[in-house]
Amino acid sequence: MKCQVPIRANLARSIAFVTACLILAIAMGSPTQIFAAPKATATATFPASVTANYRISFGLFGDIGSYRFKSVLGDGKYSLVADAKIETAVLDYSAVMRSSGSFFSEELKPASHMYRFKQNPLIGKKKRSKLNMAFDDRGVTNVEFVPKKKRKKPSKNKIPVTEKHLEDVLDPLSAIMALSLDGKEDPCRRTISVFDGHQRFDLIFTPKRQSKRNIICGVRFVPISGHRKGEESSVITGNAEVKLRRVPKANIVVPSRITVPTIAGDAVLKSDRIVITMPDRKRIAFRQ
Repeated sequence: MKCQVPIRANLARSIAFVTACLILAIAMGSPTQIFAAPKATATATFPASVTANYRISFGLFGDIGSYRFKSVLGDGKYSLVADAKIETAVLDYSAVMRSSGSFFSEELKPASHMYRFKQNPLIGKKKRSKLNMAFDDRGVTNVEFVPKKKRKKPSKNKIPVTEKHLEDVLDPLSAIMALSLDGKEDPCRRTISVFDGHQRFDLIFTPKRQSKRNIICGVRFVPISGHRKGEESSVITGNAEVKLRRVPKANIVVPSRITVPTIAGDAVLKSDRIVITMPDRKRIAFRQ
């Protein structure tokens, strides 16, 4: 398996992308199953689709944008779509992410991932870019940027991404589908290996507290490669926190609030409306 992985030179953009991926990945995809199910019937317990709307807030800026996603699962295949829009006095930003793949029992096989964004800052150049990733049974097989990035001499301060790092990894959106297919009773005890096209990192989930209605997970971002030495602690100031809401009628939980602490304040994703469609076409809808 050969894969050319471009390295980004802009530190600020790199950190911003990883922070955004952490928020989006945690909130993305299908909900997480809270009751263990036999492998032979695991897919039958999952909703056929989930659509959700979230609001985004950030520190003193307050409400800055929206985030929406839709997941579809059936016939051994899955597809995920997410889009985000942010509007502030200093930056306008929009992005779309798509992932697809196949699954059998609890084994997930991503096939493709796309991330497209455009940003218009108050100061500086407008930017737009598109990332495409392809997978086979072993892992990432191709990474493509549009427009193509100029190849630069690798920095001595950057941890290189090796072919080994690209094996047995998921894209940010498929990572949350993996949570859904895990089949464990406790959704807060697991580690997910992720490659976002630039960086390889782990999301480590740990239990914090729970109530009759909600489960709270801590999420730690652990960079593996593709980042500069010391970069992991320059913006994110602590563990992220995910609030999962139980939906007993669907035998699942869904993310209702995601908080990522940064040096500029907390980045928060809060659910507005979530609609779950079961395989028998029954619908469950609720607001935060």
